[in-house]
Amino acid sequence: MKTTFDPDTPWYVLYTKPLKELYVYSLLTDREKLTAYLPEVLQKFRGRLQKRPLFPRYLFVQLDLDEVAASVVNHIPGAIKLVSFEGKPLPLRPGVVEAIREEVERLNAAGGLPTQEFNEGDLVRLRSGPLAGMEAVFVRHLAPRDRAIVLLRFLGQENQVEVDLSEIERKPKRRRGTRGRGRKIRYED
Repeated sequence: MKTTFDPDTPWYVLYTKPLKELYVYSLLTDREKLTAYLPEVLQKFRGRLQKRPLFPRYLFVQLDLDEVAASVVNHIPGAIKLVSFEGKPLPLRPGVVEAIREEVERLNAAGGLPTQEFNEGDLVRLRSGPLAGMEAVFVRHLAPRDRAIVLLRFLGQENQVEVDLSEIERKPKRRRGTRGRGRKIRYED
């Protein structure tokens, strides 16, 4: 989605009902005549490459709260509310939306979000979060395809943990060091 924005007007994050991002975006831009941005990236969905929201249930809206009340945006059909802190809508730091827009363009030019298919029993490593670097066993995908359950050995017990697919990566396979009977393998790389 295109943006035409005023660098002096702050951006806010708007939380929407499930699968209503595009509908809310169109109401914001067409009916309310506000500047909004819905970052969409190419993703594999149901076997086809389609444009899907990068942040499901979230979009960005640029507005001056002295001119447009937050309640106008919050009461748009399909919208839930502007992301707030202590009851006040929280503006984004300058440049955040522009950085997201540039990253979305880069991802789409590269063919969309990278997909990694995991199978039951695959060894994976957690990339982020408080357990980053720990190894786990992939158990299964959850209904929304961006979540999964992994089996994590922690404090001497195995626990099933729900994680985002973006937080895990396939653990690189360890190369054999010998051909057997102590004969070393020399790898070219």
